[in-house]
Amino acid sequence: MAKRLSFLAFFILLGCTTLNAQILYGVRVAGGFAYQQVKSTSVRVTGGSVKTFNIYGFAQAPLNNDFWLSASLGITNKGSIVYDDALTTTTRLTYIELPVSVLKKFNIPNTGWFFIGAGGYAAMGLKGRLDFETPGSNTFDVVRYGKDNDAKRFDTGLSFSTGFELRNKLVFNVGYSLGLNNIASEPQQATGTSTVKNRIFTVGLGYIIK
Repeated sequence: MAKRLSFLAFFILLGCTTLNAQILYGVRVAGGFAYQQVKSTSVRVTGGSVKTFNIYGFAQAPLNNDFWLSASLGITNKGSIVYDDALTTTTRLTYIELPVSVLKKFNIPNTGWFFIGAGGYAAMGLKGRLDFETPGSNTFDVVRYGKDNDAKRFDTGLSFSTGFELRNKLVFNVGYSLGLNNIASEPQQATGTSTVKNRIFTVGLGYIIK
């Protein structure tokens, strides 16, 4: 599936070349906070977030009227902290992710461009870790992906971004991803956790190579 995401990103950008030759390529790193919307009859309190670090390669192709098609491929980290009486469970999930969005750029004379964008993403879980903490112990386990294991492997959702692209090729952006896919596995649902959806807020810095 990781290869499929890579090929999909490639063909999206290849299609962009037929629109206009002025394609921009770049890299972006971002940090922020990830959490999960959890609906459960067995968990009393949820709401903790985990720190996240993401890295992407991206390409942008112009459309019309200052609209741009943007596609990225990279590694992102998601998860949450769940409090259940004396037990604290920290979930950290690592995905390969393909976001695709449409950007609207507004020219700022002598400075650069302000942009806003919206689109969607598809992601596949690569690895993960579960940390369990009680007043008397600390243990961990490796996440097993699959509908019959710890979490479903595939995640999809909406993505939103805004920021500034400077004339010196630096890009500052703020992003938010709203997971739509319920990644709760069948064992989770059988024990009372009916819904788990990813959420992530990031602040990033990028550089346009071309």
